[in-house]
Amino acid sequence: MEVCPVDCIEEGKDMFYIDPDICIDCGACEAVCPVEAIYMEDEVPAEENEYIALNRKFFEEK
Repeated sequence: MEVCPVDCIEEGKDMFYIDPDICIDCGACEAVCPVEAIYMEDEVPAEENEYIALNRKFFEEK
């Protein structure tokens, strides 16, 4: 979270979320994610696609 230059990462109950409206796609978080769970949107593995919708929903409900 500290590496994000635009402070778009928020901690949720079960995971961290990246606000797609604020993110500038710099990749800083991707490089330091300890569980390698962050991808550029066009590189998300098919089995992880459900998390894109979960991420968007988190910010829509705020």
